[in-house]
Amino acid sequence: MTQATAQWRAADSLETISLAELSHCCGMTEAELDELVEYCALLPVSPATPERVFSAQWVMPLRHAAKLRVDYDLDLFTVAIVLDKLTRIEILERQVHSLQAQLPSHLRSDMGC
Repeated sequence: MTQATAQWRAADSLETISLAELSHCCGMTEAELDELVEYCALLPVSPATPERVFSAQWVMPLRHAAKLRVDYDLDLFTVAIVLDKLTRIEILERQVHSLQAQLPSHLRSDMGC
């Protein structure tokens, strides 16, 4: 993992990124990102502002979706669906880790945590 990748993984929901920066980071054009916004798969921090900014938490899921797009020759609508599923998986993984952390240590070791 590169230093830049590690930095984006650690980005919290308070950090924002412009459309141009997001385009550069994930390897998709601004027009493609705009289309994902139209599909409601990518949500700007404040849709009412003229210049769209996004939570930095979108970088890693978009990179992953962009890679899958290239690997499997997916159209942009399918990328929107994949992006939704990737973000749902990430949320569920966080919830599982949070619940596992609440378990007594002898139960965690039995689960391979």
